[in-house]
Amino acid sequence: MQAPKSPVADPAQVQAPQALLALALESVANAIFLTDHKGKIIWANEAFARLSGYSLADVFLRTPAILKSGKQSDDFYAQLWRTIKSGKVWQGDVIDRRKDGSLFAVDETITPLFDEQGQITHFIAIQHDITGRKQENEQARHLAYHDALTALPNRARFFDLLETALLNASCDKHMLATMFVDLDRFKPVNDTLGHHIGDQLLVAVAERIRVALRHADTVARIGGDEFVVLIDQLENTDIASRLAQKLVDTLAQPFVLEGRTIKVSASVGVSIYPSDGADSRALLMHADQAMYAAKSGGGNQFQLYCARSAQDR
Repeated sequence: MQAPKSPVADPAQVQAPQALLALALESVANAIFLTDHKGKIIWANEAFARLSGYSLADVFLRTPAILKSGKQSDDFYAQLWRTIKSGKVWQGDVIDRRKDGSLFAVDETITPLFDEQGQITHFIAIQHDITGRKQENEQARHLAYHDALTALPNRARFFDLLETALLNASCDKHMLATMFVDLDRFKPVNDTLGHHIGDQLLVAVAERIRVALRHADTVARIGGDEFVVLIDQLENTDIASRLAQKLVDTLAQPFVLEGRTIKVSASVGVSIYPSDGADSRALLMHADQAMYAAKSGGGNQFQLYCARSAQDR
């Protein structure tokens, strides 16, 4: 018994390889564009148009520089072009700008194409949209270094900033100050009005402290109703004293939250580099001790660190 013959396809139904390739490139989810050997765009697929906002007519015979966001340096692009012009594949993350001005991030691969003589004739770029992933990473990084309630730097971030400031102060021979700020009578607010009012109060306190400081200064929340402040490039101790008193005065003003007038105050302790400590741990410990001295004196005041009084406690 003879095996049945394989059916012969109708030649009219068989698409040329070039047509299939064009259809595949047009249909894939990733953005793709093709340039000539000079880098001028001669083709782009529909996914590129959706991602960038540019149609093929918008970018035809223009270079990919039309997508530049300004987030990468000239050296970044110079290295990219050196790589692909040498015949190698380049791959990396790029932040580009859409036609409407918004930014998007891509994982991009650029591959040189060669003729039979080994000369580069074209470059093909494939872009995978990673904007969502980048945003998630940035959000995770922000949460790792910032307080979730107030959006201020947290303890870890503050120590990083203080270490850097101390290194600069050591090199440049200038002073800096750290302040420990603790609210007086905060617990009764939570106990009588509820934690949601307490949280609102902490957010309002954080904003008042931020506004009271100089632009170059830093405030962080390190837990509960405790805040720390870095006063960098300190010209003299009088400036630290004036800023500490300013914090005391501004936090003594009533807060109005959900129609309620709430009055608290603050105890502030101040330590100065280098006289009160040469490292971050010593400075914050001494600022903490000075804060407790202010609180022991009735609160609503600031105290400069004094080694003798700290030994007496």
